[in-house]
Amino acid sequence: MTDFQTFGEIREGADVYGSGGDKVGSIVALRPNYIVVEKGFFFPTDYYIPRTAIASVQSGKVYLSVTRDAALNQGWDAIPVDFDAAATERVVEPVAVANANLTEAERARLARGGRETLAEGETIAIPVHEEELVATKHRGEIGDVRVEKIVTSEQETLDVPVTEERVRIERRVVDRPVTAADTDLFEDEVIDVPVYGEDVEVTKRVRVAEEVDIAKEAVQRTEHVTDTVRREDVRITGDNVDATTGEIIDADRIDVDRNRSAGI
Repeated sequence: MTDFQTFGEIREGADVYGSGGDKVGSIVALRPNYIVVEKGFFFPTDYYIPRTAIASVQSGKVYLSVTRDAALNQGWDAIPVDFDAAATERVVEPVAVANANLTEAERARLARGGRETLAEGETIAIPVHEEELVATKHRGEIGDVRVEKIVTSEQETLDVPVTEERVRIERRVVDRPVTAADTDLFEDEVIDVPVYGEDVEVTKRVRVAEEVDIAKEAVQRTEHVTDTVRREDVRITGDNVDATTGEIIDADRIDVDRNRSAGI
């Protein structure tokens, strides 16, 4: 059983959770023996949960000793018989009679059994939500391109035309008498005839053989992204309501359909 000190830590507006961590609703009123928890947004229902079902209060959140489903199926949506009984123990705000501090909205809700009603001609807009994918782009480095120069060696052969002299010796038969111009008769003689030619000398020079231009350009491509999105669907139920369109079905049509189902 929850002690008074723990119960005194509870405040209106606090969220209430089942023992499994599922949210039950939010507190709209505090009474000596009960907390009034409202569940639902458009057509809320009040649940009168006895304080004996409170297990703990942590960081302003109230945790029950039963699960959410158990709390919603305990019959706590009906106003307890002793709900208006005089306070016998200390609570957050001592109350002589529970109904004494009820607001007009609370009194109206209690009069309707904790349920909202829709007056004739009144319209309530219920938003239906869905998720959509939104793609955002962030600029970042996706890689790099490396351009390297590597020194290699190879054997190269050049054909170089060269010119050189050669000695041509011709012998011819001559039959004439010796003259005074013929000297050095009968003496050994050596005649050196120089022969000239071109030698090939190989040297190397550096020249620019090619240029590599490096530039960047922006190109576009399509990237497919996939994720799961959720959406809300509206389901309409009722004896005289079309579940697809939400339109009221004529009463005579309902009778005909029921007769057909009964085989009449």
